[in-house]
Amino acid sequence: MNKNKFIILFSFFILLACVDAQSAEPTKLKMGTSAIQFAAQTKCTYDIDDFAAWKVASKLMTKNQKQQKKKQICKCVGKNAPTVLSPSDLALAAVDSKARTALTGVAVAKTMNACVSEVIK
Repeated sequence: MNKNKFIILFSFFILLACVDAQSAEPTKLKMGTSAIQFAAQTKCTYDIDDFAAWKVASKLMTKNQKQQKKKQICKCVGKNAPTVLSPSDLALAAVDSKARTALTGVAVAKTMNACVSEVIK
């Protein structure tokens, strides 16, 4: 019984190893996109109070309005962050956590003002 399990597992890993590099690229892009979306939304949540556009836009809002708008803005940032990065950056973000952190900062900085404007209008 254990021998059969070993053969099945071994066969699975052999098949996995044989995956063509070209078919792995779209997977890396999807993983990178997801990673950047999640990281950008999280970073936005923590950093939004430091952005000048948000400070100005939120001056006259109630606490409840600020919370709702922050969620909308950070959702927008997460959704749009991958669009400002190249496919190679997204693939790199999928496999390198340091690069993902740096690229997330770039993506948030590039999308924050546009998202604040979009949500506040």
